[in-house]
Amino acid sequence: MLARKYDDYAWEEQTRETHKELRNRPSEKSYKFLRHKVMILMACFLAFYLVSVVRSEAYVSSSNSLVMLKQQESELISHNAELKIEVETLKSPARITGLAQANLGMQVARSNIYVQADSKKIVYDGYAYAK
Repeated sequence: MLARKYDDYAWEEQTRETHKELRNRPSEKSYKFLRHKVMILMACFLAFYLVSVVRSEAYVSSSNSLVMLKQQESELISHNAELKIEVETLKSPARITGLAQANLGMQVARSNIYVQADSKKIVYDGYAYAK
């Protein structure tokens, strides 16, 4: 009987030790909870990283378009300056008199005739009078 009681006692001691080990060891449920939290944290970091990549790409593309617009602006300003110079050369009196003489056969008047109107009211009869 002693042997049997000893076996039961050994069995009880062994079960007590395993229960103590199981109590001291973190449960599988707490590991699942920890893994769940870590996965959520990793997903958040990944989402933030993807958002930052998309925003940086948008920033680079907008800066590239800004550079292209500034380049186009400088080209248009230089073209506008060239057109202003061309307008000034086309408006010059020397060019206009040259075209009038060459193409239209006009001559520059050597003496100009000035007409002065009287201060009193004259009834217009269809003729121009010079004084």
